Amino acid sequence: MLKNKKILIPLVAIIVFVLIGGGVYLFNARRNSSAPTDIQPTIEVIPTIIPSEIGLSLKASADGKKVIMTITNTKDITGVDYELSYTAKGNIPRGAIGHVDIKEPGQSVNQEIVLGTCSDVCHYDQDVKSVKLVVKITKTDGKVYQAEEKLDL
Repeated sequence: MLKNKKILIPLVAIIVFVLIGGGVYLFNARRNSSAPTDIQPTIEVIPTIIPSEIGLSLKASADGKKVIMTITNTKDITGVDYELSYTAKGNIPRGAIGHVDIKEPGQSVNQEIVLGTCSDVCHYDQDVKSVKLVVKITKTDGKVYQAEEKLDL
């Protein structure tokens, strides 16, 4: 009888360890299999409008160190986000972003955008090419639209 107890205790311990290990394995396997494996980002498609619909134009300043974005038809626009991209000397991609609030309906927008960087002193980019402006306008009904304008310097 004593011999059976010496064998029985290790045998029960092994069975308990196997059951606990199996339970942990199954719990982890079930948790990992329920997790999504292929998460795709949501891509929001913004409706496009033609630049003339909002009176959008882009022109270079007289000194060539800035561009001027003008929007003349703002009657149902509350705000404009813009992204300007271009290449500078050495084919280096450059750009600027900004926002303009439309405080009064129908108020024209004239925004100067520096082609370079300014802090205490401005450092203007040289040999600017391929200027592209993308504006996202928010209308009074909350809908967002996008327009694009290009400028060859």
